[in-house]
Amino acid sequence: MSRDSEKVFREINKYIKENADENMSMDEMNDLIQEFMEQYNSNLPGEITEETAETTDDYLELAENANSKAQALKFAKKAVQLDQDNLDAKKMVEEITTEHPYEMVGKYQKLIEYGKTVMDKKGYMNEDSIGDYWGISETRPFIRLYSSYLDLLVNCGMMRMATTVGEEIIRYNTNDNLGIRYILMHVYAYLEDEKSMLALYKKYDEHDESQMLLPISIIYYKLGDLEKAAEYLRRLTKTNKDTGRFIRAFVNDTLDKYASRMNPMGYQPFTIEEFLVELHEHTYLFEVVPCYFDWAAQVIKKK
Repeated sequence: MSRDSEKVFREINKYIKENADENMSMDEMNDLIQEFMEQYNSNLPGEITEETAETTDDYLELAENANSKAQALKFAKKAVQLDQDNLDAKKMVEEITTEHPYEMVGKYQKLIEYGKTVMDKKGYMNEDSIGDYWGISETRPFIRLYSSYLDLLVNCGMMRMATTVGEEIIRYNTNDNLGIRYILMHVYAYLEDEKSMLALYKKYDEHDESQMLLPISIIYYKLGDLEKAAEYLRRLTKTNKDTGRFIRAFVNDTLDKYASRMNPMGYQPFTIEEFLVELHEHTYLFEVVPCYFDWAAQVIKKK
């Protein structure tokens, strides 16, 4: 869900709180939402400009669409000025003004600690909310902030720190709408942390997905347990019909022809495209196990 959608969602909730009756039926509630949408759509503003911008969201939109870094910083600072607790705006200011990625590590740590105080102030640091953060529009900026921090740690090669942060994100957002589990599975495989990997896989065992099964096969290959590595590879071939094609293309260095056909708007799940995205996002793991693919090709051939 985009920030614009989140804004509408917040407005809907506000409208419901102001107009709903606790005895309303589902049909009456749907009518109320429909009433809100009709009013909202009839009052949609035109394109936001610097002259018409009023809210934090307005200035954030201007910052995101700015033509220069200086202009983006100007609008992001204005957004922070209007709302000191807006984590998206604070994050943007820090990212624009930081030259080297490693310098952001400490800044992210401070932003997250500040974010925790904001979540506590807004009443979301409790058992009713923790675990369902992505399902609450007001807590999404906090999860976005945490997720960006995780990406930075992985890119900086700080893998142990990355596992701690990834596990924290899942604690706040158990449904894992952002796919943090995929990042963790690959980092665990890189670190050869079998125990943590299996615990995470068990937590999401209904998700027999390419990005869960491939790193499990790889970790057992790295640990020298080729029987288990082959077992999960075979499960992977049942889950993703293009597993064999991907393995052969990797070995034969012909992945580019598949990558060139991908839709830039997204990939098709359970196809070779899913593997191509996985390969791109977790290069650090695949670079250390080039022989895995030669071995996997033989396993699939025998099968």
